[in-house]
Amino acid sequence: MLMIDILKERSLRKMGQVQEDVRGKALKLIEKAFAEGIYVQISSGYRSFTEQARLYGQGRPDYHWNGKRFGSRGNIVTYAEPGQSNHHDGRAIDFFLVSSDGGKALWSVNDQWRRVAEIAKSMGFTWGGDWKDFKDYAHLELHAPKNGDNKVKRIQTMLAQLGYSLGPHKVDGRYGPDTITAVKKFQRKEHLKEDGVAGPITIAMLQKRTYPGNSIRIGMKGVLIKQVQKVVGVQVDGLFGKKTEASVRVYQEHHGLSVDGIVGPVTWRAMFGI
Repeated sequence: MLMIDILKERSLRKMGQVQEDVRGKALKLIEKAFAEGIYVQISSGYRSFTEQARLYGQGRPDYHWNGKRFGSRGNIVTYAEPGQSNHHDGRAIDFFLVSSDGGKALWSVNDQWRRVAEIAKSMGFTWGGDWKDFKDYAHLELHAPKNGDNKVKRIQTMLAQLGYSLGPHKVDGRYGPDTITAVKKFQRKEHLKEDGVAGPITIAMLQKRTYPGNSIRIGMKGVLIKQVQKVVGVQVDGLFGKKTEASVRVYQEHHGLSVDGIVGPVTWRAMFGI
């Protein structure tokens, strides 16, 4: 009899860097199915753009991406090109069934397979077998929790303010392929690790580059003032006093800006760029 720990170990290895809630629910799915005598294993989770290109190329022998041929013979297995898959943001997994001894993969979409899909949907996953066009019976995805939407929207808003395209859905709170592509473009420009993940370093840089929305002027204090002071070369104390204002005026004059001693959107972008 196949031990559940083996199923979990294999699945964790195949899932890779999926989101924490996706990982937890995937392991719970394995447990629930196992209790009903169904042996589930996760075959795929997080995918890089290169991995997606390889999959998209299957069944499309002439397919090229980024100047390299990824096409191969076989059956088409996906219609999502690199940058379009929900696997990129770690919120999708693929599964299959295995024999009780763990030695054979079972790919028949039978009653047991559909029962696994039902269990997964009861846990909040959506199933590719319900799609109207291309049926992907192995595919499960878990949308971001509602309490995470605001964070994603803040990231999307900053990207939009900096001129990065978010596709047709724009600021929708979903960390989908268009948002990932925008993050990667921002990371490339800022010489950060180009992985499409808006981690602490990327978010800090987004916040630094994005105009805060209020004119920064004499009498104000805080972290933003320190950023300005570093650029204009005065003591970094977080207090926008007369010396800081005078240095801002010098900076504005040197860069051909309107000289008013106030850090508005134009001066901010001159200082920190977009």
